[in-house]
Amino acid sequence: MPIEEIQAQLQAVLRKFPAVFDAVDDGTIGELGSFAAPAAAQGMKNGSQLVENLVKVLKSRKAGEANDESVSLRFTALDFYLKNLQSGSTEDL
Repeated sequence: MPIEEIQAQLQAVLRKFPAVFDAVDDGTIGELGSFAAPAAAQGMKNGSQLVENLVKVLKSRKAGEANDESVSLRFTALDFYLKNLQSGSTEDL
């Protein structure tokens, strides 16, 4: 999967997120997690790690072990990363 496609699909998944993070359904979390391996395969090591971090904290949030601030931080980091892919800067972040 090309980097541009990974970026577009990840952004589409992030747009589906509800305002309340513990309301993110398991299907969306699974869909998000499915991008970690293709991102790593394209050399997007930081992007893959950001995806994995967000998936992990979302699962922790659903289990009551993490708060919205922690999820928000990781969501924002991934969103920032994806926006900077558009400018051609990927692994320098």
